[in-house]
Amino acid sequence: MSRARSGSDRPTPWALRRGVSTAITLGALVAAAGVVLMVWLTRGGESAPAYPSGLQAVTPVPGAQVPHQSPVGARLESGWELTLTVNGTTIPAGQLDAGTVQLGEFFFSPGEGKVIEKLRTGRSCARLVATPTIDIEAADFTYEWCFTTF
Repeated sequence: MSRARSGSDRPTPWALRRGVSTAITLGALVAAAGVVLMVWLTRGGESAPAYPSGLQAVTPVPGAQVPHQSPVGARLESGWELTLTVNGTTIPAGQLDAGTVQLGEFFFSPGEGKVIEKLRTGRSCARLVATPTIDIEAADFTYEWCFTTF
């Protein structure tokens, strides 16, 4: 003999029990708020340095930690030439060997027989003075940056 259950004897599905749907909704809202907070805290991370017009990038980047044989220099827009000084020593144009000068790349790699054989350990600073070669109406600009060598 089987007994038929009446409508009131049926177990309530877990999702419809009092407080379950509210707890799930609150949990989803807290998780979404956590994701939004993480995105907000990490957005923008390290911003690119503000370079003067005509300068696209420098190597090493300001504040970087690099080996003492690392190249130092800059990438300029076409139509510029530069004078590079590293730790107070002006680099001769003939020693700007790494990079393609025709594409605006001017890099100095320290080495034997060069004006600087290796960068000193610790804080090093570089300075460039860029001069226009095409648009003679444009003004020269100077950019200085420092990095750490080990």
